[in-house]
Amino acid sequence: MEKTFQSPKPHSSKGHVFAHAMWRTGSTAIARCFLASDNYLVFYEPFHESCGSLTRINQMRQGQSRQTQELRHPAWTGGYFDTYLLKDPLTGKPLWTLFDRSSTLSTTYRTRPHPRALAYLDACKRVAEDQGKRAFFGFCRSGQHAQGIPIGPDESGFYLYRDPHSQFLSYDWPKNEYFLPCTLIQLLSSKATRKVVLGLLPNDTSRVRLFTFLMRRPSFERQIALGRTLAKQLTPRAAYQMFYLSHCITLHAARQAGLPCVTMDDFNLRRAEIQAQYGVDFTLLRPTRPAHDDVDQFDAWEKELQERFGAQIPALSITFHSKA
Repeated sequence: MEKTFQSPKPHSSKGHVFAHAMWRTGSTAIARCFLASDNYLVFYEPFHESCGSLTRINQMRQGQSRQTQELRHPAWTGGYFDTYLLKDPLTGKPLWTLFDRSSTLSTTYRTRPHPRALAYLDACKRVAEDQGKRAFFGFCRSGQHAQGIPIGPDESGFYLYRDPHSQFLSYDWPKNEYFLPCTLIQLLSSKATRKVVLGLLPNDTSRVRLFTFLMRRPSFERQIALGRTLAKQLTPRAAYQMFYLSHCITLHAARQAGLPCVTMDDFNLRRAEIQAQYGVDFTLLRPTRPAHDDVDQFDAWEKELQERFGAQIPALSITFHSKA
């Protein structure tokens, strides 16, 4: 049985909320509900690469209408990343200048985020508190960060997930050139998952060149370019297995961190309970559409991945997924 939601202390001056999730789980719709509340200051995708660049923040605002339509996101008041233009009351610096760039790709699958990432989150909390609000971090780019981001006694959090079949189809690979390429680089940057990633890549991929490239700590643009090149070489089986590896690890990490693991259906079925906890109206949420593709094929690919790498990645051997 999943852990139930736990309310922060009544009338807490803090009560910040961490929503951990992967892409295409319904996280933007939930963040939109918090955005509509006067009690919260929403920090959308705090580890997105755009949060650390004034130019990117402005570009995202200009292109937001197109992106909202392409990703089927709900309407959003203001720019996705406008809150990162606000200044930390302690240091006087804009939040975007405090952003930890390693959190986007390099450290996502490490259980200990860089101290700079934690300091950045603390600065976001101070900004919210300075406005008399609670910070809503939605969504923290999960991976294994959930195990290393402390949740204080007045704070709460949850992990939003989706059945892997539907989620992968929503990644729209190979048409979409962001979700899977980012996932690939994130997993490749972690020592714990690197061997598995290399085992899923074509045999003619140069391991030495990959290591040399990553050791140079290239820019996000160069890393994502590499991710796109590698993702295009994947077979449908390898692409799904790459995604499924990330799905298993993040869900397992959330459970290890003691976070309630919930789906969009949980939000709808337990709406009264969850609305009472957070004081947020979730009536506009809609259930995610389940996949209706070849389920047996996906299951076979999952089993193959578990048999090949279950000994290296314990999360692959744990059955805890809700399938459509």
